[in-house]
Amino acid sequence: MQERDRHQRLLQPLLSTDRSFYLLSGALLVLIGWFVFAWLTQLRNGLGVTAMRTPVGAAWGIYIANFIFFACMAHGGMAISAAVRLLKLKRFLPVARMGEVLTIVALMMAGLSILIDLGRPDRAFNVIWYLPQRIGTSPLSWDVTVILLYLSLSAAYLWLTMRRDLMLSADRFARRGLLYRALLIGYRPEDQGKIERTAWWLSIAILILIVMLSGGVIPWIFGLVPSRPGWFGAMAGPYFLTAAMATSIAAVIIIGTTLRRLFRWQEYINAGLFKELGVVLGVLTHLYIYLTVAEQFTMRYASPHAELLVSEMLLQGEFAPIYWAVLIGGFALPAVWLVAQAIYPRLFRPGVTALLAAAILIAFWLKRFLIVIPSLLRPLLPFPSGSYTPSWVEWSVIAGVFALAALLYLLFIKVFPMVELGEE
Repeated sequence: MQERDRHQRLLQPLLSTDRSFYLLSGALLVLIGWFVFAWLTQLRNGLGVTAMRTPVGAAWGIYIANFIFFACMAHGGMAISAAVRLLKLKRFLPVARMGEVLTIVALMMAGLSILIDLGRPDRAFNVIWYLPQRIGTSPLSWDVTVILLYLSLSAAYLWLTMRRDLMLSADRFARRGLLYRALLIGYRPEDQGKIERTAWWLSIAILILIVMLSGGVIPWIFGLVPSRPGWFGAMAGPYFLTAAMATSIAAVIIIGTTLRRLFRWQEYINAGLFKELGVVLGVLTHLYIYLTVAEQFTMRYASPHAELLVSEMLLQGEFAPIYWAVLIGGFALPAVWLVAQAIYPRLFRPGVTALLAAAILIAFWLKRFLIVIPSLLRPLLPFPSGSYTPSWVEWSVIAGVFALAALLYLLFIKVFPMVELGEE
């Protein structure tokens, strides 16, 4: 009986819907509608409606910064879920599925950002069509291959680990139960052991792909371009991987604390779990600060003149206000507080940890902007220095992509169990 009551509480988002859900969904739909209008404007008039320019200006803009942000966000959530099974970290099980869904939604938004940046979305078929010919010569082909494989394995992992909960929930709903039974596809409770073993091996494959994608393929798009100051270098791999893990853990903290408070799941999601995640986030952010400082030392000490110009833009030039706000307010201060929670437990508050995670998450989006844009504004050929200020179309598209991600996540919460139910 106690277990049934627990299931009833964990299924609360599926059993009842209040007015706030419709208000939030309506607001997100308005943003998505404006995004569609802005994107249609871009498709009709071309990329000229954006602020992206070449040779004087930035050929890549906030669309690519958004792609990097979402592609990196997709990693830590699935890493948490994989660690639950590989390392038997059962205390993190309540947030494991939150991370799995975050991974799939973030990967979808990363792919959408690339389609938008192409200007001609139909050209995306050329990437797939010529992929076998370019797989060994183009970093972009590696990126497409690993992302598609990672998305497929992540979706399979989520489906495998969710089938027991679908079986337990199928009889509680009428029409939705039909969907659950369709997704079971021959599931039998006695096969749960085999499913767990399959999920265990999938976890290993997914962790390998995380390192390949965030610590290799995406950084290589930048790190293997010797013609761009600020990009070329061997440090791009660990630099991006650290940022990816910190970004996604911050997102899981925000989602977990929000759902815990919204649906009154305090009894089933221990607050100490967020303190541990917060400490890990703080340590990773400190490591990222070190890599950032090391990058600047490298760019300024006996470096080529173009590298020094990019460094000057960040430290003293037009991007200095954003750079120092990100480094101090977005990274250093929140990271110090998060690590201090491990030393002084009385400092810990779930809400404060979520706010600090939100500050770090915003800072990482801005940091992606600082990675992409400044290096493009100082041409090596004798052209004047460029400038870049995103247009209303670009900001509308970015807002719409975030709104679409939030709506997809919200719909998943209303359709499927978000916390593993366990056996009944």
